[in-house]
Amino acid sequence: MKQLRAKSKPRTIEDRRFRPGDSVPASGIYYIEHQPHRLMHTATLLINSLFPRCKQCGDAVRFTLVRKVQDWRAVPFRTTAILEEYPDDPDPLPKAG
Repeated sequence: MKQLRAKSKPRTIEDRRFRPGDSVPASGIYYIEHQPHRLMHTATLLINSLFPRCKQCGDAVRFTLVRKVQDWRAVPFRTTAILEEYPDDPDPLPKAG
């Protein structure tokens, strides 16, 4: 007999947690959760940029949308003491020398 599964409710972007390297789905203010080395904080990120990585916990950092903002009101993310931009090529091949 076939089991019936409850249909899950579609998740909104406010319910999702994002990882470094994921594309930012909406310009807004995001909570940033690190491993135990740092308390949660926020940053403004712009749509179609990449979520940054943490200089200490790397790709273990997670992002959750707090509030959407209009692009013209948002200041683009800049590398900070704790976060750095996600590289375009995360695993570059060593150059033959």
